[in-house]
Amino acid sequence: MALGSGHGPLRLWASPDGEAQPLRSGEMTRAARILEVRSRREVGGAFVGGYRSAFRGVGIEFEESRPYVPGDDVRFLDAAATARTGHPYVKLFREERDQTVHLAVDVSGSMGFGSAQPAARTKALLAARVASLLTVAALKAGDRVGLLSFDDRLRDELEPARGGRQLWEILQRLGASAGSRGGATGLAESLARVRKAARRRGLIFVLSDFRDETFFETRGDGPPPRTEWVALARHHDLVALLVHDPREDDLPGGGSLRLVDPERPGRRLLVRSGSARVRDRYRVACEVRRRATLRRLRADGASVLALRTDRDPLQALVRFFAERHGVKRRNHA
Repeated sequence: MALGSGHGPLRLWASPDGEAQPLRSGEMTRAARILEVRSRREVGGAFVGGYRSAFRGVGIEFEESRPYVPGDDVRFLDAAATARTGHPYVKLFREERDQTVHLAVDVSGSMGFGSAQPAARTKALLAARVASLLTVAALKAGDRVGLLSFDDRLRDELEPARGGRQLWEILQRLGASAGSRGGATGLAESLARVRKAARRRGLIFVLSDFRDETFFETRGDGPPPRTEWVALARHHDLVALLVHDPREDDLPGGGSLRLVDPERPGRRLLVRSGSARVRDRYRVACEVRRRATLRRLRADGASVLALRTDRDPLQALVRFFAERHGVKRRNHA
């Protein structure tokens, strides 16, 4: 895996057998620096403004009154100032951000898949880049930002904070997680930890491919695995960022393939991909699964954005912010 930069690609996974290798300290620092430079360059004023509009703070407070001008909202007329001066005045309010952002990033084995060219862009790398963009935007907007990474257990946790030191710490950990080799995906257990960390209402981004089959099961003898997810959606502003590589949906037509499950060592499958019928059935099954995942996440109360490794996530985020802001304005009209 490589991070693109002006100085050439930074290789995060370099073993000859294709397996992920942990980053050394110097590589972690370089990965974080590339994420920082790229994120700061891409997160301009318009991007931060879109983020602020899409994710408002927890309240507003009165700032001052000024004379009314045509076009001002008459709902904000300041009756006291108008009576005192004999001229119409309106109240101005300042948004209270005081918002806490939790980034929950999936570092499981399936996130290591990548096929897009150039630079072997994996799902893990895409998640790290998106998380870094959100971190820079949130910190510039005055929010506190924390980070959790997980596979079938909590791998890393950083308490929410503000400031440049927090940005650098998050970027270092994102760079390390993008180059680590994770285990199976365990959403239910990890989301329980996210819920425990998010003690007050906040904004939660979950970046994952959601390849946890048990997560969507319905159990008759106990609470469903999505209990924590539904609770997060009910008490917080929850955003699911579904990370996807389109090559996952297509089998190459090359005879029989021996496939290895990256999240379950030792599990191997033999697929006869030389059959067009098998390839078509596989493609349809992948599409059905992805659509069902998106539908279930939305039905549970989360906002959802689908991201692809072969497309620019910056533009997808900008559109998502604008659409979300438009929905919120219509809901409050």
